[in-house]
This record gives sequence, structure tokens and C-alpha cells, in this order.
Amino acid sequence: MIANRSFISGAEGGCQAEIGSAIGMAAGALVEMKGGDPGQVVHAVGLALKNTLGLICDPVGGLVEVPCIVRNGFGAVNALAAADMALAGVRSVIPSDEVIDAMRDVGGAMPDIHRETARGGLAMTPTGRNLVRRLAAEDRSRIK
Repeated sequence: MIANRSFISGAEGGCQAEIGSAIGMAAGALVEMKGGDPGQVVHAVGLALKNTLGLICDPVGGLVEVPCIVRNGFGAVNALAAADMALAGVRSVIPSDEVIDAMRDVGGAMPDIHRETARGGLAMTPTGRNLVRRLAAEDRSRIK
């Protein structure tokens, strides 16, 4: 449903699409595995996705080490929390399909530099740029 209504890649819709959709799917799967009903699955997806709206894709040096690995780790915690909340009866006030549509709209409005280009966000911080220079120097020294 997410892929049909929105984006699932950071290049198209930012990190909210790539990590967000994975978090939503994980939350729904956890509810299913814990014996939840289909309505709880859908609510878990909506609860999880709402927490990633607007998250940009800004890999330092174009690599997934910073910040992607950490975002995936926090996303796993988000998925667990959303699943537990849905199983406890918490409902997503905004239906999941509308959350997905909002993710599409936010991703479509997101500037290109915030969509997996390594030209915005954390990638452009002084430390991010220094890491890129250091990695480039290491690559040059290995080639010699």
C-alpha cells in the first residue's frame, strides 16, 4: 500500500519514505506476530509513519554509515512502540492511508538536496564535510 500511494526510497521521498515505510511495515508485522487483528495492524502502521514525516535523507558522503544506521536503530524502537500502542488500543487519529498520502505530499515538496544527494542536512555540516575529505584521502592513499 505504501509503495502504491507514496514513495519507499530516500531518493524520491527522503528518509521518511525509506526508513519510515520500513518502520511502518515492521510495526504492522509485529502486531500480526503478536496476534493483533487487522485493524490494530493498520493503526500500528499509521502510528509509526507519523513519527517520520519530514525526515530528510542526508547521507554523509553518500554512505549509509551516517546517519542511516542510527536512524534504522531508532526506527526499530519506534516500530516496537507503535505495535505495543496499537495492541493496547491506541488508535491513529489520522487513518494510515491518509498518513501515507501526507508522506507523499511532504516528500514531493522536499527540496532535492534533502533526497539522498548528500548535499544537505548532516552531510553539509563541518564534521560531515571533514569526514568526506578524510575518506577521499584514504581512498587516494589506497590507490597508490
